[in-house]
Amino acid sequence: MKNPTFLKLALAFVLSFYAAGYAQETAAKSLLKSYIEAANNLHHTQDPESVLSLFGTNYQNNTAFVGLTGVLNRTSTNYTQLQEKLENDLKNQNYNFTMSLKETVYESQKERGGTVSALINFESKIDGKLAEKGTILMNIIATKTDGDWKITQNNTVRVSEQSDIGNCVCNLFTKGESFFTAETYYPSGVKYEREYKSYRIGNKDGKLVIVNRGNSSKSYTWEENGDVLDGALKIGSAKTPDQAIQTVLSRVYGETCTKINFN
Repeated sequence: MKNPTFLKLALAFVLSFYAAGYAQETAAKSLLKSYIEAANNLHHTQDPESVLSLFGTNYQNNTAFVGLTGVLNRTSTNYTQLQEKLENDLKNQNYNFTMSLKETVYESQKERGGTVSALINFESKIDGKLAEKGTILMNIIATKTDGDWKITQNNTVRVSEQSDIGNCVCNLFTKGESFFTAETYYPSGVKYEREYKSYRIGNKDGKLVIVNRGNSSKSYTWEENGDVLDGALKIGSAKTPDQAIQTVLSRVYGETCTKINFN
């Protein structure tokens, strides 16, 4: 007669063996989690190698980026370019980029290669202000070379869902050299806002001034030497009227626009 206790123990052992096998993290997912952790801690560790050590020297990245306006951009990055990016990120102390693993969509692990697809939440901030927030669909391929697992391919789709500061676009219209209208698009949460402002360049007390026609109490001084002043503060310099207006607009939208592309 078979011992029921022995059968129960044997069954428990088999079940625990399979459970442990399924619970074991794949090499590809382990690399993904290590990459997120190392990238998030880069400014703390000040060590680009903590990130680079996870990647093979034949690494290739392809990214499709969809901004708030829906415009699609594509970029490709190799190992050397990744190294340069990490070094530049360290120099830019006012910039902070963080990621968090939201959901693993797919995993496949073979003896010498594996892949993981995951949704990643991300945030980037400049001087503590939200520059961009969104989601990345990241598809990582890891391969085993000389006993070590490395990330060798990363195909990503990055979608921007919110931004409080970032690049802006301004269409500048002029009537002669005295009257200007600025149509400016700037990030505001989950979309871009559009705003119109009108300016007039004229003389006041023997000096050239730039007046916001929608708010005449606010004016800027354009000195003979080219300096543009907001009160006593120099905010830039200009040789031509349109350059003077651009200097003022850069000041007006300075809290929101990291860069303004003038058309």
